[in-house]
Amino acid sequence: MVWHHTLNGEYTVKYGYGVAMNLMENVALGKKGRGGPSDTSKHQQTWKKVWSLQVKDKENASDLCQDFAFGLWRLWKSRNEIVFNGIYHQPLEVLEMWRKNTSEYREALAWDSLEDCTSITKPNQEMQSSSKQWQKPSFGTIKINTDAAWCKHTMRSGMGWLGRDFAGVLQAAGGSGVGYCHSAAAAKASTIREALKMCIDHEFQQMVIEFDAKAIILMLRKEVAPDFSIECILGDIEVMARRLKVVAFNYVPRECNRSAHSVAKFVFKEDRTFTWVY
Repeated sequence: MVWHHTLNGEYTVKYGYGVAMNLMENVALGKKGRGGPSDTSKHQQTWKKVWSLQVKDKENASDLCQDFAFGLWRLWKSRNEIVFNGIYHQPLEVLEMWRKNTSEYREALAWDSLEDCTSITKPNQEMQSSSKQWQKPSFGTIKINTDAAWCKHTMRSGMGWLGRDFAGVLQAAGGSGVGYCHSAAAAKASTIREALKMCIDHEFQQMVIEFDAKAIILMLRKEVAPDFSIECILGDIEVMARRLKVVAFNYVPRECNRSAHSVAKFVFKEDRTFTWVY
């Protein structure tokens, strides 16, 4: 049994209350509710100032609207925390949370970009110019880097992985571009599962799994509650990991995961399954 209104599937009184209030406002589930108007005389001057702001181009205007919307949302959240939980945040804390929210939102948009369905984690120009690089593992350890590609329109996924030793020498690589996943999170988790299958097939025993999907890594390390929609995939990974001697799951920045990104992009484009050995 899961509570589908939350990511981890767990019910809380807080979320139950919120859903109940929405149902009361909407009269019944599925019917259009009543929105609060913002065109009262009290708000007119504020909105006029917002819409009259001069921006250089359309993209900047979109970013400005996103920032403004998240700012209002963050103020509303902070107000609710005071009223319902008695938690007060300093203004600088609110600003920092505001900045974090907008950053996470834009990162999510980059994953679901309609311009190119070839990768969930597409490095941008800033990342390419970064000094951060892939690091070799310790002696006796194989480092497995993974990445995923996913298109939300077709649900098709591309899963890429490669393993290198302490000298940086490629031991094995592969990927599949013929699978389908219901979400980006499922595609990312499935990629780690496929990489572990490869490790078992090649009889690797001591390894580090690296991925630039921080949320998935934290779930695998039991540091955050799992997303119930991919719980079965996470369970598969846990069972496979027990068949290996040593397995560590680490998060790395995207610029340290470029090789896996290239593999995922290639198999997705070719719509085939590939394996490279040595």
